[in-house]
Amino acid sequence: MSRLKIRVFALLLLVLVVPLTCCQKAATPPPPLTVEALRNAEYKSEWPREGVAKLKDGQYEEEIVPGSASKLVIVVYPNMHAFGDLNGDGVDDAAVILATSGGGSGTFISLEAVINDQGAPKHFASRSLGDRAQINSVVIEGGEITVDMVTHGPDDPMCCPSLQATKTFTLQGDTLIEK
Repeated sequence: MSRLKIRVFALLLLVLVVPLTCCQKAATPPPPLTVEALRNAEYKSEWPREGVAKLKDGQYEEEIVPGSASKLVIVVYPNMHAFGDLNGDGVDDAAVILATSGGGSGTFISLEAVINDQGAPKHFASRSLGDRAQINSVVIEGGEITVDMVTHGPDDPMCCPSLQATKTFTLQGDTLIEK
């Protein structure tokens, strides 16, 4: 082989092999979200005066009117969360159920989509599930959130939902769309 061919061959090897071996770094996945992080996350909400509820130990509270005994309370629905990839990036995100009470008889239940932002929870979308709905389970599978719940039938009083329902949602942009 001539020197020129050897040099061209060596240069070709460098061009092909060096980027594959020394210059590519394996992407390190972010730390997973935890239940603790979800219980202490910040959630956008129409209920608080500031439009945001920063939960501490799974709860947010503020006076409805300054000095009043009535409180707005937002809590993480007990043991109702799921982990799975919602936005197709290969990293597990989360779905959380929140219950909001504004001091009256209603308890408003919502589904919250939380994205894993480099290991930190980032609230992304909400969807109301109704007043006093009862949640049985939440699952994320194949990028979809499935909620097994009891909601109000057409003749149910507000106190007593009786209609078994399974609702499935997908995250599209910053909106949870029911399928």
